[in-house]
Amino acid sequence: MKLAFRRQRLKTRQPFATFHGVTSEKETIVVELKYDGLVGLGEVVPSALYKQSLESAESALVRMEAMLDWGPLAVEAVVRRLLTEFDDQRAAVCGVDAALHDWIGKRLSVPVFRLLGLEPPQCRTMFTIGLSEPAAIREKVREALAAGFCALKVKVGTDADEQTLAIIREVFDGPLFLDANEAWSPAVALDRLRRFARFRPTVVEQPVARPDWQALAGLSRLGVALIIADESCQRPADILRLHGYVDGVNIKLDKCGGIREALRMIGLARTLGMQVMLGCFVSSSLAIAPALALASLADYVDLDGHLLLAEDPFEGISCFAGKLELSDRPGLGVRPRTAWPQP
Repeated sequence: MKLAFRRQRLKTRQPFATFHGVTSEKETIVVELKYDGLVGLGEVVPSALYKQSLESAESALVRMEAMLDWGPLAVEAVVRRLLTEFDDQRAAVCGVDAALHDWIGKRLSVPVFRLLGLEPPQCRTMFTIGLSEPAAIREKVREALAAGFCALKVKVGTDADEQTLAIIREVFDGPLFLDANEAWSPAVALDRLRRFARFRPTVVEQPVARPDWQALAGLSRLGVALIIADESCQRPADILRLHGYVDGVNIKLDKCGGIREALRMIGLARTLGMQVMLGCFVSSSLAIAPALALASLADYVDLDGHLLLAEDPFEGISCFAGKLELSDRPGLGVRPRTAWPQP
């Protein structure tokens, strides 16, 4: 197998702010896996939250090519080998995992969701509203509702949170998901959740920092909302550790290493009676498609990273009234909108 990769630059329609920072432009890496006349594609979305960078991902990808000698049909063995060797570069593993599945689907002429024995992914995604000023919040909510989204995810973590939630509840009475991205200490989180109760949140995601994960149990017992772990949950072992402390976990393929590892985590969470959210980072449709293929296994779907872009370089995922549908083309179902220039 030949492994090639190139960077792609993505711009958001508007600046997207969370407690961790503001994104208006980012680069990801497109992976091309070439074997026996076919090309499988995947996307690497490294995150500084997990000590990853474009450079560290590219360094890992260079080394990975020598470990792909078993061929793409040995996807389980290949990905297990990569996860063992590159545990700290799981975003890069995710890109190769996606490319392997894309290649297999194309070789067998079936969509990846069929390859996995799953239902066609037709699901509603929540729409995420980043930290912003009141006027911008009103405009973003108006646009989301006009587009037909029936669940909203709101980034919180500032002193303006209650004002933001009040603005939203003036016009929206549906499911409200709050994402703090580790913003609060345990004591502050307790206070915030009590004050937010009147806004009737469905879920509060990662209210405290990763080292404070044991405090999540007390927040869950408040009963204000379901508590979902995100940054605290990267690997299958984290689900075992978090069992009894949270109501569910947010599984992002870029965090855990791709489809194979996500399936393990979903199965483990289900066995333990925990709820499952599928999440994403800001990325193109190429990174969203592998997660969307698993959407029938999740309770909550937060796969709107491509919808935040000014222009998505890939096509194959449609969104109408907040409902995502993935093309039934063989493989991941997405393809570049324009041909890439040859190096």
